[in-house]
Amino acid sequence: MRSALIEDHPDARANGAAFLTKLDRFGTEPLSFLLRYDAPWRTFSLGEGVVCYLESRRAAVVWTDPLCSDSELPGLLGAFARAMRAEHRSVCLLAVSERTARTAIEIGFSALKIGEEPWFDFASWHTPRGNRGKKYRWAANHAQRMGVEIAEYRPGETRDIRIESEVLDVLARWRAALKKPEPSSFLRTSPFEQARLKRVFLARRNGRAEAALACAYLPAIGGWYLEDSFRAPDAVNGATELLIATALARLQADGARGAAFAMAPMRGFEEQLDRRARWIGRVVARAIHRVDHRYGFGAMARYEARFEPSEWRPRYIAFLPALPRPAAIRAALRVLSA
Repeated sequence: MRSALIEDHPDARANGAAFLTKLDRFGTEPLSFLLRYDAPWRTFSLGEGVVCYLESRRAAVVWTDPLCSDSELPGLLGAFARAMRAEHRSVCLLAVSERTARTAIEIGFSALKIGEEPWFDFASWHTPRGNRGKKYRWAANHAQRMGVEIAEYRPGETRDIRIESEVLDVLARWRAALKKPEPSSFLRTSPFEQARLKRVFLARRNGRAEAALACAYLPAIGGWYLEDSFRAPDAVNGATELLIATALARLQADGARGAAFAMAPMRGFEEQLDRRARWIGRVVARAIHRVDHRYGFGAMARYEARFEPSEWRPRYIAFLPALPRPAAIRAALRVLSA
């Protein structure tokens, strides 16, 4: 018999009010926003805390940090691990913070740093200046000289079919130029899903949309996740830089606490918490390379660094048993590749 603490994740947009309340309270990590999207989520609850995960026959993949307070984390994660191991499932924690990685190591997991996430602290961040900001300034100034203008759209206030059609047209042109598959899972590009929590910025030149950025609100921290960024293949150089910098400045001016980009895979890979990371890395590196090759993450860190984030926050993958089982690695890859 399954534990009474394990249940299907209800549809967050229909009857999952209790879950959304916890997400609004404890969803401090940017990737937690994706838990609002449709997927075969399951949940494990203990006290006020919740673990959200995807399940296969032999593995459970936890998506980002458990939703709980710091004090609840060890007990919640330990109870979840015991429940999964009792069902003969390996456990994989995917894209978790250093806080969760350290806790996982203490209860028997191994952990591998897989990248870093740029964070912009709006109490001190400013648009790039000086020699370090010259690449950003050149790109943004070039776009402005070419006539690029930035508009903002808030779909949670009033829906505008004309503007949404412009954004979706850019998205379609971007997809057509990808020449590689795009995720169809909760990782898909979906600028208007959960519209009440989105702000969308649009770059136009000569009246035609060329690039777009959808930002997702994180109630638990009063910040934003720069979730979906895409541009048409014929967009002028610098349009995306101008778009992102303008969005950051406007979010800052409106009183947000901060914002985050997507994780830059493999950045800071040489800095590991777990002494076992060297041999774990050999096991996992080929899988990470496969995903990197498919989605072209290699240049992401250099690009995101142009905007001079306030800090780079490490992200980890953790395994139980400590020596990753093939089932756990395959399950994690299915999540990233679906």
